[in-house]
Amino acid sequence: MNTNRTLVNADRLRAWLPPMVAVLLLAVTVWILHRELQAIHYRDVRAALSALPTEHILLALLFTAANYLVLSCYDQLAFHYIGRRIARWRIALTAFISYAVSNSVGFALLSGTAVRHRLYSRWGVATADLWRIVAVNSTTYWLGLLALAGWSFAFHPHTYLEGGLAQGSVKWLGVACMAAVIGYMILSVVRKTPLRVRGFEMKLPSLSIALGQILISMADWALAAAVFWALLPAGGPSYGVMLGVFLAAQVLGLISHVPGGLGVFEGVVVLLLGPYFPADRIIAALLLYRLIYYVMPLVVALIFLVGDELRLRHARVQSLGRSLGDYSVQFAPRILAVFTFMAGLLLLVSGATPAEHERLFWLSGMLPIGLFEASHFLGSLVGVVLLLLAQAVSRRLHLAFYLVLAALVAGILTALLKAADWEEAALLLLLMLVFIPSRSFFERRAALFDTRFSPGWVIAIVAALGASVWLGMFTFRHVEYSNDLWWQVALQQDAPRFLRASLGAAVTLLVFGIWHLLRPLPHTAELPSTEELAEADRIIHAQAETLPFLLWLRDKALMFNDERTAFVMYGIRGRTWVALGDPVGPAAAAPGLIRAFIERADDFGGVPVFYQVHQTQLHHYAELGMAFAKLGEEAHLPLEQFSLEGSRYKGFRTATNRLRREHVGFRIVEPEAVEAILPQLKSVSDDWLASKSISEKGFSLGFFDRDYLSRQPVAVLEQEGRILAFASLQCGPTGEQLSVDLMRFAMDSPNGAMDGLFAHLLVWGREQGYQWFNLGMAPFSGLTHSAVSPFWNRMGGFLYRHGEAFYNFEGLRAYKQKFHPVWEARYLAYPGGVALPMVLADIAALSAGGYLRILR
Repeated sequence: MNTNRTLVNADRLRAWLPPMVAVLLLAVTVWILHRELQAIHYRDVRAALSALPTEHILLALLFTAANYLVLSCYDQLAFHYIGRRIARWRIALTAFISYAVSNSVGFALLSGTAVRHRLYSRWGVATADLWRIVAVNSTTYWLGLLALAGWSFAFHPHTYLEGGLAQGSVKWLGVACMAAVIGYMILSVVRKTPLRVRGFEMKLPSLSIALGQILISMADWALAAAVFWALLPAGGPSYGVMLGVFLAAQVLGLISHVPGGLGVFEGVVVLLLGPYFPADRIIAALLLYRLIYYVMPLVVALIFLVGDELRLRHARVQSLGRSLGDYSVQFAPRILAVFTFMAGLLLLVSGATPAEHERLFWLSGMLPIGLFEASHFLGSLVGVVLLLLAQAVSRRLHLAFYLVLAALVAGILTALLKAADWEEAALLLLLMLVFIPSRSFFERRAALFDTRFSPGWVIAIVAALGASVWLGMFTFRHVEYSNDLWWQVALQQDAPRFLRASLGAAVTLLVFGIWHLLRPLPHTAELPSTEELAEADRIIHAQAETLPFLLWLRDKALMFNDERTAFVMYGIRGRTWVALGDPVGPAAAAPGLIRAFIERADDFGGVPVFYQVHQTQLHHYAELGMAFAKLGEEAHLPLEQFSLEGSRYKGFRTATNRLRREHVGFRIVEPEAVEAILPQLKSVSDDWLASKSISEKGFSLGFFDRDYLSRQPVAVLEQEGRILAFASLQCGPTGEQLSVDLMRFAMDSPNGAMDGLFAHLLVWGREQGYQWFNLGMAPFSGLTHSAVSPFWNRMGGFLYRHGEAFYNFEGLRAYKQKFHPVWEARYLAYPGGVALPMVLADIAALSAGGYLRILR
C-alpha cells in the first residue's frame, strides 16, 4: 500500500514539477518587469504604439514572411540529408504549420514533432527518418544560435554582460560559441562512422549540408531578430548588440518552457535594452512583436486547417493524398483552444485598462451609466468563462462549441456597450466567424467539466487572471486606494470599475475551482455490465481474432464507438490507461476509437497506451502522434503444414506415443460440459501454481475463473478418469484462428505431457478447419532487428539475453520455435518521451494485480 502511495505521489510530482518551474521563472521575470516599469505610465505605452511609423510595421511584416520562408528550409535540408523526395510545397506547408504552432504553444520539440509526424507519416516517411529530420532540425537550430551569439559576444558585446563578467570574458565566450560551430564542421569532414546516442544511430551530414545548416539557421535567427529590431525606435544600439539581447532572451524563454517564452522573453529584453530605450517604447515593440511574429502566423495556420475541413466536406474527398482530413480534426481544435484562451485574456485585459473617454461620453448621451458599469463587470466574467471553456474546446466537446459561440456573442455586446470598443468586438467577431464553420470538429458528447484540469491548464488560467490584475494595478497605481473606490460609479472612474471587475472574475474562478475540486468525479473505468458484455460478444463474433475473448475475464472496462459496432477494452493502473490490443470491430472504426480513447485518457490526466498492437495498424497510432516500442513477437503456426508424419515434428510424435503407452488420453470438453470437470481443473491449477510459486495473473492473461472457463471448449489429458493437464481454448469465430489461454498440468504428469497435449490439439484444430494456431507472445524477441525506439531495443534485447533471473525469455522463444511458426511483431503504442519505464511498470502491475506481485 505504501509503495502504491509513493508511486502515485511521484506521478503527481512529475505532473506538477515542470509547470511549477515555469511559473517560478515567469514570476522572476514579472518581478523584473514590475521593477523596470515603475517609472512609466500606461498611457505612455499607448502613445508609443501610436507613434510607431507605419513603414516600421510593414518592414516587420516583411521580415516575418521571409523568416517563415527560411524556416521551411530547415525541413527541405533535412529531407535532402535523409535522401527522401517529397513535393516541396508539402514540406513547406508542414514546416509552416509546425513552426506556427510550436512558436506559440511552446515545447517546440514535442508540438513541432507531432505536427510533422501526422503529416509526413501520411506521405510515407518512416518513424526512424522522422526522428532523423527532428535531430537535423534541432542541430540546425542551435548551430545558427551559437554562430550568431558568438559573433555578437565577440564583436558587439552588451554592456550589461561586460559588467557582469570579468573583463574580456564575454569576448572569449563568443569565441567559444563560434569554435563549437567550427568544430561541428570539422567533425562532419573527419568522422565517417555514424554517431550512436542511446542506441539511436545517425550519420553526420556532409560538409555541404553542415554549411547549409549554419547558413539557414543564421538567416532564421537574424530575420527573427530583425522583426523585433524593425519595431524599435531609431537611435538605439547597433543591430549586433540588439541581436545579442534577442538571442539571450530567446534562450531563457526556451529554457523556461513557458509557451512562446511569454513573460520571460519580455522581462529579459526590458532588462537588457533598458539602457538604450525608454521602457514604454520597448513594451510597445514587444506587444507588436508578439502580434506580428506569433499570433498572425497562428491565425493563418488555423484558417488553413478550417478551410481544409470545409473543402473536405464540400468535395466529399476521402483520399489520403488530397486532403489532410484527420490531421485538421486533431490540430484545429487545439489552435481554436489557444484563441479561445486569448479571447478570454483579451476581455480580462480590457476590464483592467481604462476605456476611451471620448467614446464613453458619446455613449452616455444614449445609454444609462449603469449599463456601462454592468457591461464592464460582465465582460470580465465572460473572459473567465472563455478561459475555462478553452479546455473543453481542446477536448472537442459538442457543447463547448455552442457555449463558446454564446460567450463570444456576449463578449462582443459587452465590448460595444462598455465603451464602444469596436476593435475588441471585431477581434471576437473574427474568432466567432472562424468557429462557426468548425462545427464538425466538435463531435464528442462528454460532459463539460467531468475531468480535472491538468496542472498546465490550472496554472495558465490562474496566471492569466493574475496578469490582468497586475496590469490593472500597474495602470492605476497613481490612484490612491481607499475603500470608497469600490462604490464609486461615474464615467471617468476607471479604477473602481477595474476593482469590481477583477473581484468578480476572481470570485467566479474561485467558486468554480472549489466546486470542481469538491464534487465527486465519475468512475473512470467501470467494469462492463451484462448488456455491454452481450454487445461486445456480438462484435467479437464478427471478426477473426481470439484476443478479444479475454473481455470475459470481466476485469477490463469497455469503450464503444457511437455506432456500437466496435470497442476498446482497457484497464487503468496509476496514470496509465492501457488498451489491450487494437480496437475490436470493423477496420473503418479503428481510427475514431483510437482517437476517442486517447482523448478520454487525456480528459482525466492519464497516459494512453495500446498494448500488443499489430504492425499493420501502427499508422493509425502514428497519425495521432504516438511513439512505439516493440514488445516481442507472436508465433502463428499454419495448421495445414502441421503433421505428425515425417521428421519435422518427430519430437511431438514421440510425445504422443509416450502418452499412448501410459494410457493417457486426449479429448475436447465442450463448453456445456466444462462445469462438471471444474473441480478437477481447479485441483490441477492449484497444484501448478503452488509448484511454480506464482500467483494468478490477469488483464492480458487468463486466470482460473469458473464463468470464463465455461464459455469455450477445454482440451484435457486424462489417465483412468483423472485429468492430468488442460488448456482452455479460444476458438476464432470465423474459423480462421485457434489459440489457447490457460495451460496447466499436475506435477505428477508424464514427461512431455504438454508437448503431447499441443500435438493432439494441433491435429484437432486442423481437422476442424482452422487455418492458424496462435502460440502466443515471445516477449522481447526480435527487438534488435527493429528500427523503432533504438534505446528500448537495446534494453529489451539485454533482458532477452540475460534476464533468466526474471523469466526464461530465450527458452520460451526456443520452445515455440520447435513448431516452426511464422513470427509477427507486436508493439506498444504510447505518447513517447520518458514515460516508457513507468508505463511498462504499470502494465506489469495491471496484469499481476499490483506492483508487489509483478515478480510472483
